[in-house]
Amino acid sequence: MKPITLRTRLARYGMILSLPACGALFFLVAQRMANSAAFPNNDFFTFWLAGHMVTIGQNPYISNLWVGSHHQFGVNWIPNLTFIYPLPLGLFFAPFGLLPLYPAFIIWLVLLQFMMLASFWLLLKPYPARLVNKLFLPLLAELLIFRPTILTLDYGQLSGFLLLVMSGSVYLWEKGKWWQGSALLPLLALKPNLGVPIIALLSFFLILKKQKTALVAETVSGLILLMAGWILNPRWIPEFLQAGGTKLSQTFGFSPTVWGASTFLCNYHLNCVIFLGGWIGLFILIGHLYLFWKKRRVLSPALAAGLAITATLLLTPYTWTYDQFLLALPIFAIILGLVAKGYRFLPTVLFFFAIDVLAMALLAISAITHLEIWNVAIPLAVLGWLVWYLSKDRSAA
Repeated sequence: MKPITLRTRLARYGMILSLPACGALFFLVAQRMANSAAFPNNDFFTFWLAGHMVTIGQNPYISNLWVGSHHQFGVNWIPNLTFIYPLPLGLFFAPFGLLPLYPAFIIWLVLLQFMMLASFWLLLKPYPARLVNKLFLPLLAELLIFRPTILTLDYGQLSGFLLLVMSGSVYLWEKGKWWQGSALLPLLALKPNLGVPIIALLSFFLILKKQKTALVAETVSGLILLMAGWILNPRWIPEFLQAGGTKLSQTFGFSPTVWGASTFLCNYHLNCVIFLGGWIGLFILIGHLYLFWKKRRVLSPALAAGLAITATLLLTPYTWTYDQFLLALPIFAIILGLVAKGYRFLPTVLFFFAIDVLAMALLAISAITHLEIWNVAIPLAVLGWLVWYLSKDRSAA
């Protein structure tokens, strides 16, 4: 066992003492957002309402109950006629549903910021202290001004939680704790449009790594989630699939994915969209699977997760700009890897800043054109950088 030095103890004490300060800062940020004109007409209300209905024994997939609850709490924004997420997500938010909406939103935003901070810490922790000290402030600043970060907090979205789950899995895998990290993966399915494709691609990565125990742990954890929802409502799966199918039919072709880009190029002709988007999507999927297979012996968990994230953000039919917060994982992995290998510090770190600038430029374009599809350029840029990194780095570890 390594001896604990005075410097290590001081670092630990400093981290512990910094938590209350972070909590106070996070509370002020949360209070400011909760007092904005948009509250409570944001995405968090959907999660809170599902949790509230679960606690009082109501089915959130029944349309008149769902819509009536919006009116009951004075919410005018009703984007969906029923709950469109898996029922276990309602169970996850049940503790928030026991509280009034305003304090629940404050607590969620504070926790969300702590989740982001924890993700940041987990992604940096495997690297040497000298490297972390050098990159900590620049990466944190670039993450804070990243548009998906701002949107995640503004809408009270799940992206911070999803990044924490992925960061935890990657951290445990890199420590050799394969089954423990894999047991976390099914939590991503609480947001299935992102989670299910990511889980599928990372399961392929586990198969290539011959991690049979990890796959068993992932399966058992997933079954526990399904059973938790089944105990509440044995019919929740077909009801969820019907609600999700309705939502997809209403939004298909408007998201910043290959499907949104194809819709624009095809001038909204559905047959053309399916043909063009299908071929582009197939090319991207085969390319990702080829990279998984070609680099299977040396591909690190962080880079494997990065490939899964970029593929999902490009291929899933329904996603929005705040979901691109997950791109922080591959961006950090590439920057840390390049600087650790001796690449010049400033140009490497500034790539994330370039992504920040690109996101703001795309915001201006979206405001002019009233289309979100242009934001597909962000995961495409990260994918290009990731492919370049894998082609240059023979170890990729």
